[in-house]
Amino acid sequence: MTEIRKRSSLLTFAALLLSSAACGAVLVFSDRTAAAVREGIALCGMSVIPSLFPMMFFSQYMIRSGGAELAGGLLEKPVRALFGLPGVCGVALMTALIGGYPAGAKSAEAMAASGLISREEGERLANIAFCAGPGFAIGMIGADLYKNKSAGLLILTAQALSCIIIGTAYNAINRKRGHSASGRGKNPVTDARNADAFVTAAADTSSAMLGMCGFILLFKVMAALLDASGINRALGMLSEYLGAGSLGYNLLPCLSEVTAGSLLSVRYGLPFTAFVVGFGGLSVHFQNFAACRGLRLSKPRYFLTRIIQGALCSLIVSLALRLPWFSTLALPASGAVISGIPAGFSRGSSQFGCAMLVMCLMSVICLPNRKRSTE
Repeated sequence: MTEIRKRSSLLTFAALLLSSAACGAVLVFSDRTAAAVREGIALCGMSVIPSLFPMMFFSQYMIRSGGAELAGGLLEKPVRALFGLPGVCGVALMTALIGGYPAGAKSAEAMAASGLISREEGERLANIAFCAGPGFAIGMIGADLYKNKSAGLLILTAQALSCIIIGTAYNAINRKRGHSASGRGKNPVTDARNADAFVTAAADTSSAMLGMCGFILLFKVMAALLDASGINRALGMLSEYLGAGSLGYNLLPCLSEVTAGSLLSVRYGLPFTAFVVGFGGLSVHFQNFAACRGLRLSKPRYFLTRIIQGALCSLIVSLALRLPWFSTLALPASGAVISGIPAGFSRGSSQFGCAMLVMCLMSVICLPNRKRSTE
């Protein structure tokens, strides 16, 4: 008990030092941080909100109004056979495939909150319903990066297959442990009875979008502070001194933020891009944690699932490239350009990834685990 208290005190003291240093840096480099916030707001306004808000709202409304239960009746047999989950979970899976990463997790959280499924089933669903939408996979990766929509379609298909494989694996594990789907939560409730479905869906979606944009702004500011303080240059020099090759130097950036990581990954070929997209990036993971606070996701299990999914996507794409239909996509792309911006990173990209990795590890180590939270 004493060791736990000492560890908690050390972590609290370290958090105090870091936050105090960050506050001082914000005051000293206020112009840089303000510019970073403006860049983050532009990114949210031009890309994140337009692509995610509509799908997230309509999926939330479907769940809150009871429409998901009706659709779940049609999906009951295949969803239960493959994933061992109630048919209503198929709505969240389709939302993830169409709307992109956070939409599926948010739908899982909403279903558990509405009582359509249990919290344990919601956590499992959030781990399965993780996929980049067709707009990102086909539009950006296929059309813009690889100049071939087939590349994006292949990655999207690999993600869908990886979701099915992971879901069936979870089902097999739960069957071995003697667990089964409940069919619905203990107190299923829909907001359609008091005409609040529309308002509740809009409020929940707006709150989720605000949280996602908050993480984007936060890490933009962190990257600006690391760059302005000179830490970026020091870490970059250390990386070169250690003799890290091109892939080793850029691995953390690729794993930290999926959009920028995809831009860089084209230099190493489509299988590596598939891994980056399948993993999703730490920024997306923090957004999922914010959207699924009620589910109390097991972070070690979540990150292990994401690594497995990235590896599965890469493997599926590698096998597909052996087929004659995809042979032209096998070579690495070079000099990819999107809107006049070369496929690369700013000076702070690797340090940006390091900062996100540190926060990721802190979230796994410091946040209460499930056993502790239920005591």
